Amino acid sequence: MILIHGEDNFQSLQKLKEIKKNFKKEDPSNLNLIEIDCGESILFDEIENKLKSVPFLSKKRLIILRNLFTKNKSKKLREQVSDLILENKIPKTTNLVVYEPGKFDKRIKLFKFLDKEREIMEFGFLQETQLTNWIQKEIEKRKGKIEKRALEKLVLFVGPNLWQMVQEIEKLVNYKDGGLVTGEDVELLVKSSLDTNIFNFIDALGRKQTSLAIKLLHEQIDSGAHELYLLKMMVYQFRNLIIVKDLLEQRTPVYEIARKAKMHPFVVQKTTQQVQNFSLDRLKEIYNLLFETDVKVKTGKADGILSLDLLVSECVT
Repeated sequence: MILIHGEDNFQSLQKLKEIKKNFKKEDPSNLNLIEIDCGESILFDEIENKLKSVPFLSKKRLIILRNLFTKNKSKKLREQVSDLILENKIPKTTNLVVYEPGKFDKRIKLFKFLDKEREIMEFGFLQETQLTNWIQKEIEKRKGKIEKRALEKLVLFVGPNLWQMVQEIEKLVNYKDGGLVTGEDVELLVKSSLDTNIFNFIDALGRKQTSLAIKLLHEQIDSGAHELYLLKMMVYQFRNLIIVKDLLEQRTPVYEIARKAKMHPFVVQKTTQQVQNFSLDRLKEIYNLLFETDVKVKTGKADGILSLDLLVSECVT
């Protein structure tokens, strides 16, 4: 038996597909592969019958139970199915996979049993280095190439959402038709999930609108954005603001700023509007504050959300 779960349901579904594909190689008839969605209206007798049935002209059956714990509201049904597994009442001819599209509650007795006796596959979100390597492989798989700056921007703009990441990779590789994907390509084609909100947030900081800045920040946190990701986006945006402000003070034309800063003209245009609310010295002060906060949060010396709130207060003073 295998339990597949975790926050990253892209990876967990890929693993489930792999298991089904391997089983179909052994049993091409597809008559012994049964998927049961326990999130729908279903009776225990129906599940028990399928779990205990013998294979049809084959040595094994593959039964996949989906959503038993994450979506089914019947505590009794969950307990009945758990008892079948705990009491070893499922025949050895049945290969059982319990698939939960989310984090499984590790306090549940079934989890503790499976942790000791069976195989558990947990898929958490990829960390930055893992995500970078994953993107590189996916692009190479599609016969594409990508420069380091573009990789960094892709990780920054999309984060660990692999569903969106695959779409963005397809878009970039097709756009370049086998050529090198650059940072400018990512800025042009990839819509950051936080781009508009971060822009509005920084705009509120520049206008010293503390309440609005905190409101916008917490809207992102409430929608699931991690504080380290928000910090990284803020560092990225303020770095752009400093570069553009510095070049503007040198009376550099806008079209020349895009070339020198290696930014897309649209990004330069948006950034040029925003720098009017800050002096260059103030931008550098905020950038240093962001960098220090990022280090403290990463090293566990400060709480992420509290640090962001304090950061807002310091930025508007």
